[in-house]
Amino acid sequence: MIRKSIIAICVYALTAFQNGLAAQTLDPEKLFEEAMKYREDGELFKSIEIFERILNDQPGLNRARLELAVSYHLTRRFNDAKEQLLKVYNDPETPDKVKLSITSYLAQLSIDTKSAPKRSSSSVYLSVGALTDSNLNLSPDLPAASEISASAIHSMLSFSNRSRSTRQFNTGQKPVDFEWLSQFTAYSKAYTSGKSDFNLSVLSLNTGPALISEKSWRTALNFKLDKLYFGNDDYAKYVGVNPVFTYSLLADFEITLENNTTRRDYDQQQDQGLAGTMSSWNLDLAKFYSKQSIGLQAGFKYHDNGAESAIQHYSGAEIYLGGQAPAWDDARVYLTFSSRDYRYKAIDTGGGFTEKRDETELLAVLGLSHNFRSGTLKSWTLNAEYTYTDNDTNTQNDPGQNAFVFDRNTFEINMRRYFF
Repeated sequence: MIRKSIIAICVYALTAFQNGLAAQTLDPEKLFEEAMKYREDGELFKSIEIFERILNDQPGLNRARLELAVSYHLTRRFNDAKEQLLKVYNDPETPDKVKLSITSYLAQLSIDTKSAPKRSSSSVYLSVGALTDSNLNLSPDLPAASEISASAIHSMLSFSNRSRSTRQFNTGQKPVDFEWLSQFTAYSKAYTSGKSDFNLSVLSLNTGPALISEKSWRTALNFKLDKLYFGNDDYAKYVGVNPVFTYSLLADFEITLENNTTRRDYDQQQDQGLAGTMSSWNLDLAKFYSKQSIGLQAGFKYHDNGAESAIQHYSGAEIYLGGQAPAWDDARVYLTFSSRDYRYKAIDTGGGFTEKRDETELLAVLGLSHNFRSGTLKSWTLNAEYTYTDNDTNTQNDPGQNAFVFDRNTFEINMRRYFF
């Protein structure tokens, strides 16, 4: 809404502004362009400083006054923005068309002024769906076993709350928003046809602060608490921390650094060897095209499961590449490829191995989502996703260990929506 109003009031005769400067020095025009560039780059306070300097020298330049009002608005100085807009509106030289645009802008400004004290907003997310898995019995964390296929139904219910400061912080020339984000999530996956031993339920609580500098950078520190149930039993408790930092190198190019550090404790005796501190480090690059309708993503991740048992302790690296693009109206398609290594710390001689396991997991994910804009399903999103996994190991020649060379096909479909 703000951007539409900005466009509206910027209709005000730029030609007249330039003509007004023609008989004077070119410095104000250069300063004006400089202020607009600072604002475009997110340096709002620097932009305000320059617009104020222009108006101190030439208070009759209403074009600069309108842009100053916009900058005030973006930094939530609503009363100052209103004052500048009214000065232009009350100027007898202001065209009627511009006055009409200012009236529209003032209406939006009034709405934002009233909503500013509302520091907290909440939403509820619901997802329900079904999946098929051709080989649910195998993963690097599970022992060798025969291939089992099954179907499942799954659901997720999440409640999120976002609280923000009423005023922005000034760090240099760029305003920074402070927010506190909290989320509680309940997830359940229940297999059919007597495969309840593989049922999974997760209760998760996440909370932490975030700082956001628009068009420049954002960072968050997320604290996590998870309780997992596997089959019909208590399975594990996770406590972790997740710092994230994203920097905008260019308008449509971002780099993200992320860490996950989690202490994992297991409830069942047979799983105690997996207990430990898991960690991962991720470097992610994202580039957007066509007004951010098309996106490409690539990254590198190091992971260590931190298991206290040497034969269950692995580390490794992952590389991935993906992208998303419009498929048709209100629909998007996405595709991701990744390769992840699992290098084990010790030889599992008790399991019949003669060397340390070194596994490579290749993953391809193809998905499609469609947003319903009208009708009975309005505001719902239909998502369909196919995943192919190919796992290879250096221990395939050991007797009885061929089970670790496998592939897996999963297909998932779900309906989801946000309730505000």
